[in-house]
Amino acid sequence: MKNTFLALVAGIALMACSPAADPPPAAPAAPAAETPAMPETVAPTTPPASDPALADTCNMAQYAALVGKPAADPGVPPAGATVRIIKPGDQVTMDFQATRLNVDVDAAGTITGLRCG
Repeated sequence: MKNTFLALVAGIALMACSPAADPPPAAPAAPAAETPAMPETVAPTTPPASDPALADTCNMAQYAALVGKPAADPGVPPAGATVRIIKPGDQVTMDFQATRLNVDVDAAGTITGLRCG
């Protein structure tokens, strides 16, 4: 009895995990002539102001002038608990700390961007 029950449960589980017999029909592709051409540059969308990842919670606005300058510039805050200088290939944690300033640097040592987190 117990083996029959286990076999029944296993069978139901396999049926639930298996793909459907008939996949849904694919939508017909529109001819290329009817598709409008995409512009080469797309204007960035404005993020919602309520997104904490985009708010200036780390005072990055005061360092905005550093973008394009060397990471060794005297105006760059030193790396520490509230500042991360991130170079290509650096491993960083994915935890979000709103008050931490992330300074992105390219391979040449030039600051490419600033963000909170």
